[in-house]
Amino acid sequence: MKPKVWQSITENCWALLLLCLPFTSFPALAKLFHGASVAPLSIVFLGILALIFFLPRFIKTRSIPKQSLPIFVFFLVAALATALAAFIPFESFRNASVSRNALEGLLTVALGIGFYLLTTTIIVDGTTLRKSLQWIYLGGLIAILASLIQAVAWQLYGEYPQILWNLQSYISSSGLLYRQRVTGVAFEPSWLAHQFNTLYIPLWLGFSVKKISISKKRIFGIFTFENILLILGAIVLFLSFSRIGWLTTLVVVAFVVFGLADKAMNRWLSKHSEQSGKTVSRSQHFLSKFGMWVGLLIVFGLVALGLGMLFSRIDPRMEQLFNIERLKQFGVLGWASKLSFAERLIYWITGFRVFLAHPWFGVGLGGAGFFFPALVPEFGYGLPEVVRYLFTLNILPNIKNLWVRLLAETGILGFAFYTSWVYLHWREAVQLERSGVGELDRALGFTGKLFIIALIMEGFSMDTFGLPYYWIALGLVVAARRISQQAKAPQSIKTTEEVNSSTEPLESNQPA
Repeated sequence: MKPKVWQSITENCWALLLLCLPFTSFPALAKLFHGASVAPLSIVFLGILALIFFLPRFIKTRSIPKQSLPIFVFFLVAALATALAAFIPFESFRNASVSRNALEGLLTVALGIGFYLLTTTIIVDGTTLRKSLQWIYLGGLIAILASLIQAVAWQLYGEYPQILWNLQSYISSSGLLYRQRVTGVAFEPSWLAHQFNTLYIPLWLGFSVKKISISKKRIFGIFTFENILLILGAIVLFLSFSRIGWLTTLVVVAFVVFGLADKAMNRWLSKHSEQSGKTVSRSQHFLSKFGMWVGLLIVFGLVALGLGMLFSRIDPRMEQLFNIERLKQFGVLGWASKLSFAERLIYWITGFRVFLAHPWFGVGLGGAGFFFPALVPEFGYGLPEVVRYLFTLNILPNIKNLWVRLLAETGILGFAFYTSWVYLHWREAVQLERSGVGELDRALGFTGKLFIIALIMEGFSMDTFGLPYYWIALGLVVAARRISQQAKAPQSIKTTEEVNSSTEPLESNQPA
């Protein structure tokens, strides 16, 4: 087959992979994986690209991005922890299989790494990067339109028309639509919020703050595509009624505002120093910054209070948010039970107890749920959802918290390597924002920090490795960093040649 044909197939599969990101649990794939809810449609194109692009390239070059080394070590530690779990006595949990859950856990990590590596290697230049962003935007637009159609239908009819139920059954293994909550084309509303928070909104927010766009066109001569998509994405996120989604967005926005305020204060102090002809002392600098931080904290505290009051009126789960008397009388768990949040706390506490029992290597991927009946706090037996998981549902309980799951199933060693991988990408994002060659590179550096903040927050709600969003997001940062570094190389070569007065053409010194 001709190289151009292979290139065309690769480009089309990559475009389809990015376009299909919002589809988190495609029914045909869910059946193939024996009813797994985590079955993104993009896996199909990941498999194709792994065979026709990544593996041939890896065999030829024998190289992977250096930033991926910690996650490979994490995978090895997770595999070792899973193997060592054979020496741990597991309690039976109905028909759940320890080996099958372990295999699924390893497979989801492998899939996540696959999305990450493919993103870092297939984006080779600025053109590929821009095209990739365009396809990501279009995928986000699909999720937005599906969500807005659901919201409008609910407002008009007070229920969802049958055609929407039928459509949802074709694109999601759950086939469910939720009362007053939009789902888009995801498995459930919280998954919709997860994909927006870990990929789409940070992209659109970061580019809007940096005042750049992948397109020169302006809507009404003012707004960029990122501006419009950010507004629509925020509306969809609100309509998902995902509380961790709301909180994640608030934290990301707070980070942006605090960063902009800090830069504005530095400029003001510098300008004031120039106008007065006096250098600002350290104490004056400290007091100015301290006053700014305190003021912003008060503002965001009031914003959080106002949002809490609003949500307590529009979301039945939040009605008891300000019931301080219940908090005093029954404690945090008793108060949280009225917010439909105590169940999550129980899962987290149980997962942490698993970690305390097996601190170094954990109990292996997929193994934490088998310890729930023995370690769940007594308060959990008063919560209907927890009781259903323990005694009725034929589903192994899960921790619903990525960070606690890492501790419980891979121990302190696995947690350390995974978090070091995340921290390494924070450093890459910082360097890209500071020293990126072009505006797009620097904007992606800033956006990379938003990706990681969103990942940290969303990790308190999702515990799966199989959803591709943050893997692709961090892969974008690595690809942009590499492209920026490559763009600098010819400049340094040219500078050296000018100094040495060389007569050889520049191209002759460039690597093939």
